[in-house]
Amino acid sequence: MNPSPAPSLPPSSQELLQHILEAVAPPKRKRSVEVICAVILALATTSSAWCAYQSKLWGGVQAASGNAAIRAGREQAVSTLAAFQWRAFDASMFITFMEAKIAGNRELEDFLSQRFRPEMKPAVEAWLALDPQHDLSAPPTPFRMPEYAQKETEAIARYQALADEALRGSREARKFSDDYVLLTVLFASVLFLGGIARAFDGGALRTTLALLAVLLFVATVAGLLTMPVCQL
Repeated sequence: MNPSPAPSLPPSSQELLQHILEAVAPPKRKRSVEVICAVILALATTSSAWCAYQSKLWGGVQAASGNAAIRAGREQAVSTLAAFQWRAFDASMFITFMEAKIAGNRELEDFLSQRFRPEMKPAVEAWLALDPQHDLSAPPTPFRMPEYAQKETEAIARYQALADEALRGSREARKFSDDYVLLTVLFASVLFLGGIARAFDGGALRTTLALLAVLLFVATVAGLLTMPVCQL
């Protein structure tokens, strides 16, 4: 026996059923928006990870430069102390030398003159050549003479330059690290906008959020391209 055919609905009922199905069915998503959001989310995730990596590298550069500045400052302090000590020694020798010279103690004068440090001897000779006892325009002491050049003083200047350069490098690295952190936050905002846009089924709000995600991504990438890359 053949089964009886299913009763057909009248045209008006079919029309009503079709309207109900269209009302409850989810609206079709725009495929282009889906693809754009997926691409932006993938690129923003990769870019955010790269920025975090660069921020960490620049943080290491900042720490290394800061340590170099501390070492240079410590060496500068050692050289400064040594310069003061040798200058005090030279001053003591010079005072005793002048006392012997004024007293006419030639033996002591020659003894001290032969034992002046290499930095001190040419300065004293050049100062005495100016006849300071009679020429009031002469410097008051040989320590004001250009011939008196302590090697410790040169070391102080050198370590000061190294410390200044290291501090500049540390500040620069800190700025780059902070800038990469800011870019990471911006890429995270792109991920947020793109993810929210995909959560909506359609409409102007979904398109607007996707457009904002694209614009923010483009602007952030433009900033990223201007950043230096740390290669350790």
